[in-house]
Amino acid sequence: MKIGFLYGGQGSQKAGMGKDLYENYDYIKEFYDSLNLDFDIKDYSFNKDLETISETKYTQPIMVSFQIAVTRILNNLGVKPSFVAGLSIGEYSALAASGVLKYIDAVEIANIRGKSMTKASSGIKTGMVAVMGLEKEKIERILEELSDNENKVEIANLNCPGQIVISGEASKVEEAIRELKEAGARRAIPLNVSGPFHTSYMEPVAKELEEVFKEYDFYDEKISIVYNLLASVRNGEDIKTIMTKQVKSTVKFQESIEYMIGQGVDTFIEIGFGDVIKGFLKKIDRKLKVYSINNIESIKAFEKEFKNV
Repeated sequence: MKIGFLYGGQGSQKAGMGKDLYENYDYIKEFYDSLNLDFDIKDYSFNKDLETISETKYTQPIMVSFQIAVTRILNNLGVKPSFVAGLSIGEYSALAASGVLKYIDAVEIANIRGKSMTKASSGIKTGMVAVMGLEKEKIERILEELSDNENKVEIANLNCPGQIVISGEASKVEEAIRELKEAGARRAIPLNVSGPFHTSYMEPVAKELEEVFKEYDFYDEKISIVYNLLASVRNGEDIKTIMTKQVKSTVKFQESIEYMIGQGVDTFIEIGFGDVIKGFLKKIDRKLKVYSINNIESIKAFEKEFKNV
């Protein structure tokens, strides 16, 4: 068995996330207690409603904190992945899991990133849509024809076979939906996301992160990371440069999973709620073994099965 840890992105959050871990593991309580952000991350994680924690400025540090907590518990059970990867903000949890970032540093950067992405999205009427059943090349061609210097629509995520997410200025997204359906797309599902993430609209965020990264130490990976930007492990590229580009570039998630499968990974652990990544994986390869870990019950169920393997 070769294991890959996969960290969910925005949309994989849930009200109360991490509270049971905080109350049952002393070292997780110590971790959360050590976090000192400009908002009470324990109160927001454990007590606020889903609408509140779904605001990007809160979601990102909350997700990374929670995912680090789950990772530490799995590691303490002896579960060690051969590869890690994360979907968008989840990539910062992968950086922490692999030893590139200290746990607290990963949460602090996620906090800055979430606020910067919120700021960059303000004043822009945007949309984000999952397009089903149309190949990437057709989508790219239509989006290029629709976009201009002022208003753009671009591919944000390549999630799995038959699902590509587009994002950009709202009127251009609406035009794109019409043209993509005429070109053969089966469905176009609007997503509840507050900005044109992973598009060129995030250039100001990339510039801010480039400066922020100068204040933090990034170490070499102890566990191989499959990066959103590369859909592979890095080959000499600078991690800070990769992560600066990540926020404004297409997330190559399907290719990242296919790379891990090609490296022999046959068992995946999704860390996040909603089975979002599990759904993607089943469309990539239905034979894959996938566990979703997000609370004490799922941890105990996995531990029991893991001991019998």
